[in-house]
Amino acid sequence: MVDAPQDPRENLDEELDEIEDEMADVNDDIRELIHQLRDREDAPLRLAVRFSADESDVLFVREDVRERHTDDELEARIETLVMKGLGDPPREEPLFDFGSLDATIRWYENVQVAHFPYREWSGLAFVFDRRESPMVDLAKQHLQDE
Repeated sequence: MVDAPQDPRENLDEELDEIEDEMADVNDDIRELIHQLRDREDAPLRLAVRFSADESDVLFVREDVRERHTDDELEARIETLVMKGLGDPPREEPLFDFGSLDATIRWYENVQVAHFPYREWSGLAFVFDRRESPMVDLAKQHLQDE
């Protein structure tokens, strides 16, 4: 006996339900992650953004960061963070043997920016106060001496 094909509408509804369930879990996980990152004292969280190719959602902005920047300045920063994140896809063919990209971290003089891709053309961006980074600080010291 052959299984009868399901109505395409039923398949679509099931798929959408599964995606919504997955996203609810992701949203809960992200909320918990932001909560934990806000509590860290070694690198306080400044900003958290979830992004995709066509939109971004600000998940957290620390009060002093919001007060320091106009809405336009903050929007420009968020747009730049999203563009940087979209420039780091989870998989790059020439680096296939490296596996999937888990994160990129950029050390600026005053902040650290971490991008975490979680789907093609989407991810999370976090901005932290920069404290210390022994590896980066050591390399920077040697490069400045050159």
